[in-house]
Amino acid sequence: MAGKAQHHVLVFEINTSFTRYALFADGRMGIPGTFATPNTDVDAFYEALVQVVRKQRAPLDGIAISMPGFIDTKTQTARTAGALKFLAKQQIGVELAARLGQDIPTWLENDANCAAMAEKMSGNAQKIDDFVLVTLDTGMGGALFLDGKLRRGKDWRAAEIGQMIVNYDSAGALPLHDFVSTLKLSQWYAEEFGGEAGEVLPSTLFQRLDDPRVRAIVERWVHYIAVGIFNTVATVDPEVVLIGGSISREPLLLPMIEDALDSIRDWKPFKTAIKRCRHSGNAGLIGAYYAFMEEVGVNA
Repeated sequence: MAGKAQHHVLVFEINTSFTRYALFADGRMGIPGTFATPNTDVDAFYEALVQVVRKQRAPLDGIAISMPGFIDTKTQTARTAGALKFLAKQQIGVELAARLGQDIPTWLENDANCAAMAEKMSGNAQKIDDFVLVTLDTGMGGALFLDGKLRRGKDWRAAEIGQMIVNYDSAGALPLHDFVSTLKLSQWYAEEFGGEAGEVLPSTLFQRLDDPRVRAIVERWVHYIAVGIFNTVATVDPEVVLIGGSISREPLLLPMIEDALDSIRDWKPFKTAIKRCRHSGNAGLIGAYYAFMEEVGVNA
């Protein structure tokens, strides 16, 4: 008797600079691939995705896409697309299927929400119904998982933690993004030591914390992260806050965040567990797959 056919879902994780993809066969992720994201021309963008789809040897049961922006999951539309402004208002999954000439199920989801799905389904939030996920990269992304469900918001804008306004008296209405971007670490380092910000890899500063000037830069940056976490915890009262993003792999980051939170006068009554995400590098891919299976699924 022939064995049961496998289900194959192709997942894309779209970022400003590069796009990653992987084929999931019955939930098992294959080796990811990467290509530079065509980030100005819409036709070139879709053609890059089409080429990846057509290279797949197995027939696809679905396509899942993780990307930045306000993602309307009801209409599967990117209302905004972060820095990929040319994709705003696009029904990316639908358009991709049309260009392929295939009636194939697709699912589009916000990247931070995908990371939260990854943690809920197979990460560090499997037994938790209320948690906040914070991603640290070129800004401060966020996702809310409340009462066992993703909280997307009325206009798909929930958990935009990086849009909080801080330092209003001295900096005006600048959002938290402007202070917690990993690029800010490089900028502050260049201002202190000279040179160009682009020459400094932010994560390397954690290997130089014995230098008081470097430590001061990193502690200043971490303090802003702590402010964003405090404000979020005081608002939604989660069971845990999970920290993601590539820089979250730095072993000293979480202890420094906890120290910064402890320095905030009113943190004690709000004190909440701070943990690292289990999934870091592949969170978008894994979470998009889970989101697809939950919302669309495939036929048995």
